[in-house]
Amino acid sequence: MALALMRRHRRWLFAFLWVVIAAFIILYFPAFQGSTTGSPGETLASVGGLPISVGDFQKTYLQQRQMYERIYQGRLDAAGIKAMGLEKQVLEGLIAERLIVLEAKRLGLTVSDEAVAREISTSPQFQQNARFIGGAEIKRLLELRGMSEEEFEDGIRADLLKRRLEALVTDGVSVTPADAEREFRRRAEQIKAEYVLASVVPFRAQVSVGDDEVKARFESRKDAYKIPEQRIVSYLLVDTEVLKGRVTVTDRDVDAYYQEHKDEFKEPEQVCASHILIKVKAKPQDQDGHPEAEARALAESLLAQVKAGADLAALAKKSSEDQGSAAQGGDLGCFFRGQMVPEFDNAAFSLASGQTSDLVKSPFGFHIIRAVSHREESTATLTQVKDRIRASILDQRAKALSDEKVDAVAEALRRGKTLDTTARENGFTVAKSGPLSRGEGAPPLTSPALVARAFGLKPSEIEKEPFRVPRGMAFIALAEIKAPRIPDLTEVKEKVKADIVEEGALAKARETAVLLRARAEKEGLEKAALAEKLVRKETPAFVGRGQAIGDLGSGAALDEAAFALPEKTLSEPVRTSGGYAILRIMEKKPFDPAAFEAQKATLLASLKSEKKGQLFQAYMTEARQRFTIERRPEAMKRVVG
Repeated sequence: MALALMRRHRRWLFAFLWVVIAAFIILYFPAFQGSTTGSPGETLASVGGLPISVGDFQKTYLQQRQMYERIYQGRLDAAGIKAMGLEKQVLEGLIAERLIVLEAKRLGLTVSDEAVAREISTSPQFQQNARFIGGAEIKRLLELRGMSEEEFEDGIRADLLKRRLEALVTDGVSVTPADAEREFRRRAEQIKAEYVLASVVPFRAQVSVGDDEVKARFESRKDAYKIPEQRIVSYLLVDTEVLKGRVTVTDRDVDAYYQEHKDEFKEPEQVCASHILIKVKAKPQDQDGHPEAEARALAESLLAQVKAGADLAALAKKSSEDQGSAAQGGDLGCFFRGQMVPEFDNAAFSLASGQTSDLVKSPFGFHIIRAVSHREESTATLTQVKDRIRASILDQRAKALSDEKVDAVAEALRRGKTLDTTARENGFTVAKSGPLSRGEGAPPLTSPALVARAFGLKPSEIEKEPFRVPRGMAFIALAEIKAPRIPDLTEVKEKVKADIVEEGALAKARETAVLLRARAEKEGLEKAALAEKLVRKETPAFVGRGQAIGDLGSGAALDEAAFALPEKTLSEPVRTSGGYAILRIMEKKPFDPAAFEAQKATLLASLKSEKKGQLFQAYMTEARQRFTIERRPEAMKRVVG
């Protein structure tokens, strides 16, 4: 009973963590998968002096592993677990727990025995028929799982401490009704629009710029071209692609993998089919679809034509209401079981190749389905998949080698070795980056977190933790600080020229949009677009706030203009990323005040919870800088192999 209650209340997962772990160990894991784990008391890492032991890690790792194995229903093997980096996830979670304890202590937060007892006795998780189940019942449940009362209470205490720290950090968070209304509008308001874009692209070639104009622009706006403070870092890159050259994969490896993982290469049964769809209205007020009786009559008429020998593809192009397949003659391609709704799936897979169904009713409406062909379940041969297997094993081994090298580099740096010495000892070289600006990296160092840290380092300071970059993991040290300065014209001449060209092209695009709108007021947007040699387009479906409006993209200004526009009204020229656009709202799902009022309280609570979560996460990221985090890669390697 207690475990069932726990599942319905996730915040108590940590309180019952030891219970669950004990059950997993007894039922599933008599040993830690045969690894040479070392002593349970051995330290894997420490956070501000608080140790994380092998025993702590093992218990949490086992619980997490079993959770993933349940999710993947036995399809997750040791290689898959290794690939997802489960051991690192677990260690980072334990580090976060230690940080919470340290932050709570720093701020003077404690949890008394009385608070723990009160939490247990008043929690709904420990109530039955509105009464506390009692200490004896809880003790009995703990004994069944080989867990002490002290361990159980420690879990409760840790959860309470975290909640108190979160409350202290986030209790000032507030959300206004205006915030809730904005979020409701973002979720609920939708439009269908037609539009014409006067693109800036063709006008760029029409703008000519002389050297004198470039010089005058630069002299008048020097501050606009001021180069801000920049930083250059030395970096050691653990490049996963380069490391692939240091590992090998033999034909024997490939064959062994194939034999052990044949299930991965099974192709389930497929059916290739076409259909005609006549939609049924989900609600009487819906604009899309037909009343059910009318939809059935239309579908029966089409089915009669198909049975009389009419071409299904031609009928689908003419009459099917499935926008995704009608243009292709109703062709849906090939699909596995479960990819379609059950009613469609059952009918399609029961048909013989070339056979056409009777009417099939699904939540979308009435279908006429033809099975074009069937593909029986099969297993790919080794010859067919050997290249894929070789690449997969190569990736796994390069990743494992990369992890090993990253750990070795980090450990060496923590012991005080220089970046150059560490690089030499591990077969790497140290390079210097191009100038980094705040918020702007330089390849291969494009990580925002890395760039931000570069601006927090002191001269010659080494950051001992790695940063993920597109090519692997990078360690950095500050090499040089370049002070802000006004550049010479020669350094920014092309940028100045490009700015002048862009301004001129935008002005011409806006002039075109103004003329387009004036013509559209008289002739309509379609004719006006043709006259200006432009293209009228429309959104294929309803779009909401924050979503792209066709190929105009998205943005605050475009959103504001589009959603403020009354139906059937032309907009003024609207600036977009590609030029200026004229829009006309064809249909709108407007703001519903009554629906908003009904959902306002839920929205306020949801937004407040989200903001609190974001604030606490940012707080904990900052807390990591206050305490020394030390890892012992050699101990971790002994534990996880």
